[in-house]
Amino acid sequence: MTSSKPIIFYDIASNQPLRTFAPNPWKTRYALNFKGLSYQTKWIDMPDIASVREKLGVAANRTLPDGTPYHTLPAMQDPSTEKVIGDSFEIALYLDRTYTDSPRLVHPGTTGLTAAFNAQVDGLFTKYVALADQMPHDARVAEKVNDMIAKRFGATAYEDFKLSGEAREKMFVQFENALGEFVKAYYHVGGTTDYFWSETGTAVAQAQNRGREESGPYLEGDELMYADLIVGAWLAMLEASMKPEDWQRVRTWQDGFWARLHDALAPLREIK
Repeated sequence: MTSSKPIIFYDIASNQPLRTFAPNPWKTRYALNFKGLSYQTKWIDMPDIASVREKLGVAANRTLPDGTPYHTLPAMQDPSTEKVIGDSFEIALYLDRTYTDSPRLVHPGTTGLTAAFNAQVDGLFTKYVALADQMPHDARVAEKVNDMIAKRFGATAYEDFKLSGEAREKMFVQFENALGEFVKAYYHVGGTTDYFWSETGTAVAQAQNRGREESGPYLEGDELMYADLIVGAWLAMLEASMKPEDWQRVRTWQDGFWARLHDALAPLREIK
C-alpha cells in the first residue's frame, strides 16, 4: 500500500527551532524516514499531550510511580486507513503491516525479540537519563514540564532529579560501564553481563572481533533494522539534551562506537 495522504506524526514541541529530542518520538521519526513515507509533524507542548491523546481516543501508555496513567508521545494518525496509534513500537509494527512496499523495520519472526530488545534498551538508558539535563523545552512551558518530569521519576521537585559534582561523575562512570557491556551485542561477543565493573569505566569488547566492527555499525553489520533505530533514538536524545562537552564524552566511549552508529543514522534525522 502507498499512503495517499500524509501520515500525521505527533511529536513533543521543543524550543525554536522545532525539532525532535525525546527518544520515543525519535524512534517513530526514524521509522517514517527509513520507510520513506509521506508525513507531517504536529508539534505538541508537553503539558497538552494528555488532552491531545484523549481527543484522538488513544489510551495512556505509561504509568507514574504511584500508578496514575501517564500520556506520552509519539502518536500517529493515518488518514489513509483512519488508524490512530499511540506507542512507538506499535507504530513500527503498523507501518510494516500497512506499507509493505517499503523496507521492513522488523524482520519476520523477530517481533518478540525486538520488543524485548526495545525494553532492555529503554531500561538501560532511562537509568542514566539524569545526565541529559539540557532538554530543549520551550521556556513558555518549562515550569510545568519540570513538574511533569519530577512526577515521572517519583521526585518531589525537579531540582531533586538533577545531579552535580561527585554524584554526577559517578553516574557517568556507571553509564560508560553499562554501554561497555551493551556493546557486546554489536560485536557479537559474550552474551552475559559483567556486573563487577571497574571504578574508572570499562573498555569491554573494544579489542574483540575487530573484523565484526569493520563490517558495519549496525547489529547485523551493514543491514539497518528497527533495533538499531531504537538505540539511535536514545543517542539522538543524548545529543539534543546533554551539554555539548558531555555528549562529546559519550561519543568517545567504546573506542567511538556510539559516535559511528549515531553518525551512520544522520541521513534519517530529517525533520519534516
